[in-house]
Amino acid sequence: MTKTVIGVYLHYIDGYLQELGIDSGLVFRKSGLAYPNYVKPGQRVSLLELAQVVEQVNVFVMMPDFFLQLGKRIPLMAHGNVGMAMFACKDIQTLLMLAEKFVPLAFSSLRLSLENKGNRMSFSIDAQTGYPLLDIAVTEAVLGTILVNLSRLSSTEIKPLQVRIAYPKPHYYLAYEATLKCPVEFRSDKTELIFSAVQILLPIQTADTLGGALLVEQCQEDLKQAEQGLSFTRRITEIVNDNLLSSPSIILVANKMQLSERSLRRRLAEENVSFRELVKKIRHEKAVYLLEKTEDR
Repeated sequence: MTKTVIGVYLHYIDGYLQELGIDSGLVFRKSGLAYPNYVKPGQRVSLLELAQVVEQVNVFVMMPDFFLQLGKRIPLMAHGNVGMAMFACKDIQTLLMLAEKFVPLAFSSLRLSLENKGNRMSFSIDAQTGYPLLDIAVTEAVLGTILVNLSRLSSTEIKPLQVRIAYPKPHYYLAYEATLKCPVEFRSDKTELIFSAVQILLPIQTADTLGGALLVEQCQEDLKQAEQGLSFTRRITEIVNDNLLSSPSIILVANKMQLSERSLRRRLAEENVSFRELVKKIRHEKAVYLLEKTEDR
């Protein structure tokens, strides 16, 4: 799998495991990662590696809301330049818009979206990792970190009007209500937090107009470099991964890349890649992963 995430998140998982008195070294070794040198500063890790860690956390930790609580322990600074830019935003709306634009720098399979709904604002969270347990873990961590950090930055307790969750209600659903401090609806069409217009415009106490502009400029440059550094085949692989359940066609991929089908085939040929074989390879890798996890149980 080609999608990646900044490796520092593994360190926060490590730290929380130790806080709970759990042998984090064993958890990481069972995940196939060398411990404690599983990731160097600035290094990114694959989603497969992160998914394996999540699997093992669920095995070793008798705490179903682990990732909700983990999110509350991840500071904005952990997200690199994006996190620092958030500190400098003038208000919560600006911060969420910045998160929407630059989240791929921290987590390439996560999509965030801020939408105006009259006197309310919807902030949606869409984890597209291709690993069901990881999707839930990522969503929970984001939910946990959003409210804690927004409250800290605005010096006001932020409570959404409502939270809607796309997946089924877990047996520990009361932990969601305790963490989010509002009604939570499951099996919704998407995962979103609903805020009032007043909440969304609350000022951020650490606002820095000049510093923020410089940090946003750096984030834009980082994003540009990341996009340029991604090979043509890898970009196609990410799109196929995102649409694997719906049997992605070459026409769908071409449309998403704003290319004609002919141009897409030509570019693939230049890299000696067949679209059909590429999709077959991606399906095989996913099937092997799911089979291994089924056997582990």
